[in-house]
Amino acid sequence: MRRFLSVICALAMVISLASCSNRGDNGTILYSLAKSPSTLDPQYTSETEAQIIINNVFEGLVRLSAEGEIIPGIAQTWTVSPDGLTYTFSLKPGTEWYCPIAMKGEFGEEFYNKFSKETVKAEDFVFAMKRAVSPETDSPGAHRLFVIENAAEIHAGYADISSLGVTAPDDNTLIIRLTEACPDFLERLTESVFMPCNEEFFNATGGRYGLSHKHMLCNGPFYVSSWDFETTLTIRRNNYYAGKQTVMPSLVNFDFDYNAETVGNDISLGNVSAAFLPPDTPVPENATVVKNNPNSVFGFVFNCSDSFLRNANLRIALGSAIDRGLFAQVPDNAEPMEGFIPKSCTAGSLNYRDAVGDRTPGINYDTAAAKTFWQTALSELGTDKIQLTVLCPETLDSAVRNQLQIWQKTMGIGLAVTIENKTPYEIRSAVRSGNYQIALTGIESAYGSAVDFLSSFENGGVFRFSGDDYGMIIDRLMTVRSDEELLGGCYTAENYILQQAICYPLYSRSSCFVTADDIEGISVFDSESDICFIGTKRFD
Repeated sequence: MRRFLSVICALAMVISLASCSNRGDNGTILYSLAKSPSTLDPQYTSETEAQIIINNVFEGLVRLSAEGEIIPGIAQTWTVSPDGLTYTFSLKPGTEWYCPIAMKGEFGEEFYNKFSKETVKAEDFVFAMKRAVSPETDSPGAHRLFVIENAAEIHAGYADISSLGVTAPDDNTLIIRLTEACPDFLERLTESVFMPCNEEFFNATGGRYGLSHKHMLCNGPFYVSSWDFETTLTIRRNNYYAGKQTVMPSLVNFDFDYNAETVGNDISLGNVSAAFLPPDTPVPENATVVKNNPNSVFGFVFNCSDSFLRNANLRIALGSAIDRGLFAQVPDNAEPMEGFIPKSCTAGSLNYRDAVGDRTPGINYDTAAAKTFWQTALSELGTDKIQLTVLCPETLDSAVRNQLQIWQKTMGIGLAVTIENKTPYEIRSAVRSGNYQIALTGIESAYGSAVDFLSSFENGGVFRFSGDDYGMIIDRLMTVRSDEELLGGCYTAENYILQQAICYPLYSRSSCFVTADDIEGISVFDSESDICFIGTKRFD
């Protein structure tokens, strides 16, 4: 089972049931997202914001319990063949799709009446998985299905979609055939890319599926009741939900105003019920920490679109002359780390950092080599003088100034470096906007998967590097199937980022998920997108 990173937030209470009468099961939960999802199509999106919504408005074959265990979803039972290659699921008969009444005004009463009576069938999962692996869909989650028979070949254009190893002998039976045993396959089935999709409804929306609450059918504990792309999205309790768990909140309201600098205060004021706090954000006094998540890597980040730092030899020269000993005094909520992939990330059924162990790649401290790379960089750039600015939190000012002395001693008078002290929030904002050269900051993973984390930099990401080499590495990584191949592919991608001195990690840090003191029962699993509001209560 995949690593379970967090648990139900439960406030200890030793009181009688009678004294709990002030606890409501129909309160409104308030949650902030950084932006509106661009789509809620489960087979198409990879956005964290979208996946949070999808996890709560769709139900897959199985789902995770509050304790992180696999429990029935639409499938009431399943069997696995002795060789681990064939999964047979028996679906709950009569499980209904939720068809929002807003569709009546959008498509007409006849359309609404038809789909308001539709039930979820095995063929809805067949169609969804075919969509996910189809080259035309270009699904960012397609690689998660490549363990299924012919999925990788279909995605590459070498096999027909009809050959996918997913069949529905009848409305309530689904059979999935794998190419090789996959220990975490049931857990994969909880991911958004595996959510069901009604083919007739999908075609009827005319390319607008998932683009508004009027263009989607939901079958999860909640449904999308309203969606204003500028301000808010609201999900409401689905009274037709057929799952085993009781849905507690009447609604969850998402705004698009998440601000790492102010979210703690928003929790204190009651404007937000829960949030992920970056590692350098203090926990509000009236909040409960649910779980710390080691999803952050802190260190030197180089802007590869800068006129100087686009040169790999310059970055390698700087990286080769970084003395880690200057940063031996580890800040709070941190521990030394040389790798780039955060400790929270998995590769298949394995934790990546645990599996890689001492083989973590990196650039060795070697000032003689740094001088050679420096001279090569000057020749390639056609200059004899380079001026750089480092954005630095005040807490590391002394260490960075000592580091600058090493750089200038190693490179000579041709290098001029200045320091600008900024708050962690100001540095993060500068990095996001690309308005920086070198920054000491954290890179947080919103993903539980090392593959998804690494692929988020395929087009440069916050580092803004370009080139086909990394893209080719990621493309190959997306086609592997076994845990061993995943580890090797992730290691190659991590090695590229470190050896090219795109990032120089110093510390591992933890974000934390907190709730206001009037909230209990939010479940958080592997990543920022794995949040479930089913059992959440708000009380006075």
